[in-house]
Amino acid sequence: MAKIREVIGKRKQRSHVLEILDSLQNSADILVLDALYITTNGADYRRLDEGRKWINGRFKRNIGIDQPPGAGQPHAHVYGRKGDEIVTVNIDATSSHGRKGRLHPKDADPLRSQGFKIRDDNIVEWWVVGKASELLLG
Repeated sequence: MAKIREVIGKRKQRSHVLEILDSLQNSADILVLDALYITTNGADYRRLDEGRKWINGRFKRNIGIDQPPGAGQPHAHVYGRKGDEIVTVNIDATSSHGRKGRLHPKDADPLRSQGFKIRDDNIVEWWVVGKASELLLG
């Protein structure tokens, strides 16, 4: 937040963003932005999008859905109450990033509503299809 304050502070007039940062500085709340727009001239704005959409599951905004650029399929990172990642699931209900487990019903249902093909038992599995042979030459 200090870097944001430094960049904004270089402007000649006080920014509304700087006022918001000042009001949040002593707050226990975490600053979460749904969208961020940038401008170089103050008239034309461009959305800065990293491709993650946050939805509510068991907890507020504990599921982050990523839209990977290029190849790959959409997948969701499901976080627990303390921010630890519990499961990562692809839209076809296979595990992603090697994270497997059972989804809580309050996490599985919102994913289903977003088009994820979660199994009825809420289990997300990871299968090893095969092992590649290695040949070492020396």
